[in-house]
Amino acid sequence: MQPHHQAIALAVTWLATLVALPLLLSATRRGAHSLGVDEGKQVQQALHTAQIKDLERAVADKRAELAYLQAHFDNSMEARRLTIVDLEERIMSYTGLAVARADFEALVSASETLNLAVRTWWQMKGAELWVRRAEQQATYLRSLALRVQSELEANAATSVTGEVA
Repeated sequence: MQPHHQAIALAVTWLATLVALPLLLSATRRGAHSLGVDEGKQVQQALHTAQIKDLERAVADKRAELAYLQAHFDNSMEARRLTIVDLEERIMSYTGLAVARADFEALVSASETLNLAVRTWWQMKGAELWVRRAEQQATYLRSLALRVQSELEANAATSVTGEVA
């Protein structure tokens, strides 16, 4: 092959390389871009999975806390119920005055506490059962407090009348 033929072949090869090089670079760039997008999606999916697990753990913790608070509330309500039963038994079993002013004030305070619980729980979703229960118990405590108050007033009136006579 003659030197000028070699120069022409080299020039044609060089021109073909110049034409093919942008095509090859474009294909490489597209491939790298799609790999980067895939890696980004995988990283984002891993972050979302971690966030979901954290949120699920937080929800489980809140459920456990709610269960604890409900059990604590049930225990306190049972203690109040037992106190009410005891007070009622004391009132009904004695012929004389079985209650004192402090008992009346304790009943009024418990009734106010239950009313506060009703107003607080009224705003929470899913607490309708507790709201009704607390309302019933507050009403019962108020009526019991009124009976105790009337007993105290009746006793005070008889003691004043007895002292005057």
